[in-house]
Amino acid sequence: MELNNTVNPKAALDALFPQPIDCGEGVEVKPFSLATYALLEKIGSYIIFPHEPTQEEVLKTLYICTHDAKQVFKDFDKLGDLAFDWASGLRPAMVNTITEAILKQVDAVRRAMPPEEGPEKNPPQTDGSQV
Repeated sequence: MELNNTVNPKAALDALFPQPIDCGEGVEVKPFSLATYALLEKIGSYIIFPHEPTQEEVLKTLYICTHDAKQVFKDFDKLGDLAFDWASGLRPAMVNTITEAILKQVDAVRRAMPPEEGPEKNPPQTDGSQV
């Protein structure tokens, strides 16, 4: 068995045992889980699919990343209302603070992942004859 020496061990441990990031004002960005990722994917979040987000999408993304994924899933049909209610108590400057923490959590996961290896994108072409 060959070891993959391209993965940073500290980054791998950080991704395996991530800690919440305290953003102040009682807000924590939870470590990313598959459930968090699935919820962000479900709303088409700019964190998963880079694009210029609407303010509603920003609030939903921040809400998902700062709340228990299981509860967010249960209340998904009310996500917009929950995100707006929650955000009404935040200072506008918190958007940047929370977003930076979210990006740190995403980066911790990405750094721990080995580089993509798989089938060649452009396999050699043959003329179909047998060798």
